Amino acid sequence: MNDFITFVKAAIIGILSEMLAFFAPIESNFIALVWLFGLNFLFGLLADVLRGKDFSMRKAITCITHATMFFTLCASLYGIGYFQNMCEEVLNQCVSSFCWILVYCYSTNIVRNIRSVLRNETPAYKAVDLLYNALTLAFVKTLPFVAEIIKQRKEDRNADK
Repeated sequence: MNDFITFVKAAIIGILSEMLAFFAPIESNFIALVWLFGLNFLFGLLADVLRGKDFSMRKAITCITHATMFFTLCASLYGIGYFQNMCEEVLNQCVSSFCWILVYCYSTNIVRNIRSVLRNETPAYKAVDLLYNALTLAFVKTLPFVAEIIKQRKEDRNADK
């Protein structure tokens, strides 16, 4: 029995070592995603606590599930490209582009959470609000034809229900 446990430990260590070696070229992307999801979790929790809400296990599990899903997508994207013999530079650029999309989306959420805990009349709020509006392209909504398109899409969604 002791030999079996030793074998299982060695197998797990061997598999983990091979996976770490395989994903070494995109290690920096994984580290960036850890930071991104950690900041998202932290600022989401901070926003809830400062607004008087309790810790929500459901939101925490959702955040962890999303992070796991995106790590899996990133790893799968790299693995599929690798086994299709994509050029290493193109493959790294593809994974990097995917990560930048996540950075944009989650940064918007992080800035929104920061903005929600600041008082409206403070300079910090104004700076963060300006950043949030720039990230969400809020100024585009003021264009007449864009407002009409948004209105039409809402009507289409309501008609589908």
